[in-house]
Amino acid sequence: MSYSLILPTLNEKGHIIKLIQNIRFIFSEIQKEYEIILVDDNSTDGTIDLVKNVAKDYDNIKLFVRQGLKKNLANSINLGIQKSKYENIIWMDSDFQHPPDYIKLFHDYQKKYDLVVFSRFLKNSIRYFEIDKSKKELNENQSFFYNKLCNIFLYRDITDYTSGFVCVKRKVFENYKLKGNYGDYFVNFVVYCKLNNYSIIELPFRENARYSGSSKTSMKNPFNYIYLTIHYFVSLINNFFRKVLS
Repeated sequence: MSYSLILPTLNEKGHIIKLIQNIRFIFSEIQKEYEIILVDDNSTDGTIDLVKNVAKDYDNIKLFVRQGLKKNLANSINLGIQKSKYENIIWMDSDFQHPPDYIKLFHDYQKKYDLVVFSRFLKNSIRYFEIDKSKKELNENQSFFYNKLCNIFLYRDITDYTSGFVCVKRKVFENYKLKGNYGDYFVNFVVYCKLNNYSIIELPFRENARYSGSSKTSMKNPFNYIYLTIHYFVSLINNFFRKVLS
């Protein structure tokens, strides 16, 4: 089995090289063919130059920069998928909240399932702020509440509708592109997979605190908080009717 791993990046200078090194080490351990595709949303902190310097030494590390385009997580991942070549597609956060060690588990489950998701809300999962409550961010309350509503109104067997740590078989994207942005693109994707009978499994994991940098969905701006709350509910309603009317 071979893997294309997509890392959407935006101002990740403080940790991106360490993350790439960790990922390369993991794949050397499981001895699987792989490529790392970094899709940058026009970072301004030097991330791009750092990655360019690493990529020139390895044929399987590729960088694509979305210059002059509106920042959009789903579109970044779509570009990574478009540029990828292997059968199994992984994407994960670039700030170490998703521990690279868990990549090993994808190999154990990918043969049986079309979509493997690491969930923050399964019984044996551990959130980063359970270890250090001082690091908890405001958007975590919003995320928890939103996921609970999705679990109630969409599919009870899915617990994490805003996960960004997944492995998907390429065939799932033959007739689909991710739609939306932070928060709702994965809800749309899960509903699509369910409606098209793709097999899904969720796995627990231990989430890390962010290694450096700040959340791309920061709630420090109250208007941003209100906007995202409304946006999430509209997405939930739309997906509820997609499910009911299918």
